[in-house]
Amino acid sequence: MGQPIAVRTFRVDLGYDGGAFFGSQRQPGVRTVQGVLEAAAERLAGEPIRVALAGRTDRGVHAVGQVASLRIRWARSADELARALMALTPDDVVVYGAKEVDERFHARFAARWREYRYFVWEGPVPTLMRDRVWVVRTPLDLAAMNAAAAAFVGRHDFAAVAGAGVGVPGSGVDTTRTVSLAGWRVVDQPFERDDRSGRLLEFGIRADGFLPHMVRNIVGSLVAVGRGDRPIEWTRELLAGRDRRRGEAPAPAQGLVLWRVAYDDDPDGAE
Repeated sequence: MGQPIAVRTFRVDLGYDGGAFFGSQRQPGVRTVQGVLEAAAERLAGEPIRVALAGRTDRGVHAVGQVASLRIRWARSADELARALMALTPDDVVVYGAKEVDERFHARFAARWREYRYFVWEGPVPTLMRDRVWVVRTPLDLAAMNAAAAAFVGRHDFAAVAGAGVGVPGSGVDTTRTVSLAGWRVVDQPFERDDRSGRLLEFGIRADGFLPHMVRNIVGSLVAVGRGDRPIEWTRELLAGRDRRRGEAPAPAQGLVLWRVAYDDDPDGAE
């Protein structure tokens, strides 16, 4: 008899179109990113496999920088594992690559920071990007939104922008996080008519961790400032109040993308 196949630990980098998923985390009876990854890995291994994801994304949220970790009996190379997983996952999941890592590696707990980007289309409804952006038809003051976003940078209690009941006083959840980047910019868009009828805005935010709906709630608050519905200083007052019920409605899910997760062994993972 041949030698038994060893159980090895791998990091898998992937992305997905979140439109047809009920979020990233496994849930009974519905289609999730974790569920389809585990199903693919189990077909390869012939036994149950559990996959850990670096960041949790809600229903309809996309990713181009998600990271998974799994332990699997695998005798071939990491590149062959990535190709095999890609072949067994649906078309709305893309496996970029895999590498073998220390058995203690965990995609969620080993992450140093995560970065999300949110896309807003300012102007008439776009033709091709409507499922990837939040369409805001009124003009937005980009400078005011950037000034208001500065309130979120640093170590703060983010209860005021935490969803799922976490941001209500008395929830008992630690809502303190450290945000190292938060800002808006105009980005080129390659698909829509270049007739100056609209512009694509991108909000980038990087932190050591995120609370439920935190990015979407922040974007909703900043767009309210950009519309002129709230003054710039309101975001600081909102944070100080530590009460989600005082905030604006969250931005819709389809504009949000998990952009990157960084680790110590990444080139700039310790930044």
